[in-house]
Amino acid sequence: MTLCLILPKIKNNMQKRTLGKTGWEISVIGLGSIKLPLISRKECEILLNTAIDGGINFVDTADCYGDSEEKIGLALERRRKEFYLCTKIDERDGIGVRKKLERCLRRLRTDWIDLILFHDLRGSEYDPIFHTGGLETLERARKQGKILEIGISIHNSLPMMRKAIESGVFSVLMVAYSAFDEDRLAADLLPMAHRMGVGLVAMKPLAGGRLAESPSLPGHKGFIRGESLAQVSIRYVLSNQNITCAIPGMTGLYELDENLQVGRQARELTMEEIKALMECVGEAGKGFCRSCGYCLPCPEGIPIPDIFRFESYHDRYNLKEWAREQYQSLGVHADACSGCEQCMEHCPYGVAIPEKLKLAHRILY
Repeated sequence: MTLCLILPKIKNNMQKRTLGKTGWEISVIGLGSIKLPLISRKECEILLNTAIDGGINFVDTADCYGDSEEKIGLALERRRKEFYLCTKIDERDGIGVRKKLERCLRRLRTDWIDLILFHDLRGSEYDPIFHTGGLETLERARKQGKILEIGISIHNSLPMMRKAIESGVFSVLMVAYSAFDEDRLAADLLPMAHRMGVGLVAMKPLAGGRLAESPSLPGHKGFIRGESLAQVSIRYVLSNQNITCAIPGMTGLYELDENLQVGRQARELTMEEIKALMECVGEAGKGFCRSCGYCLPCPEGIPIPDIFRFESYHDRYNLKEWAREQYQSLGVHADACSGCEQCMEHCPYGVAIPEKLKLAHRILY
């Protein structure tokens, strides 16, 4: 069965970029759905249909995002050929991947999913997808027409990102990329992925909402041209031409409208704006874990960035049960911290790691 995307003629000037070797023309703003469990089905229906009407043609979700898949399926079942659908699964072996894929298809009310990602690979999880049947299962599903492309999402392991890019297996790499992450990714990995035809999708372009908490850049309104901090932050991400699409999470029409304005009105940030943004990033980044991994290895084997990320999922996205399950599945928990503070010696952002680990353990255990 051959499936193709038929896009209607939408009267808008949404920018599009080619998603690597897939050849798909993707809107530079995609809809991130991690926060959809926070709103009602009716609100979700209005939000999603307004997004498609506004020119967004990339919708991202995940099996673990609460009832996000169900809400997308209910809202957009009749418009399935108008957008590219991406979901993510956190299983690695063949049996687990097959079961999750079938569940995704049912919940999304579709016969096919354009892009499936192995979700949030970390630690030693990369090799098992090749050796325990996970990749083989997705390749079989692709031959059956149930999926069209296979990708991978990685939050903070630069060596794993490099390995995934060089493998030639994955069409798309989803990375956490915001103004906080410039030094980690922009100089080497993103250009390398682009050269090798691996499409790049930027998740967390607002650093998990951190860069959306202030409506403007205080003291720098003359540089912002009336735009919010969130809009300037997304423009900064999209100023990297290696990035195809940014997928900020959205729950309301105001957020959607702000993001659509960025996607429709391309412009370069001025040096003054970039300077102002970096000042704001520096202020917002004090004590904020950026998942850079500089704190590792921990002498006790604690996966520090993963723990702080699960805490963020718990607190910011209300994915409490999933975050606890992920935390409790770790081989070493935060309560193993001996307080040696070796991690703090290497952290460039002043995160009070031992103290925050104790708090995370109380929340997640």
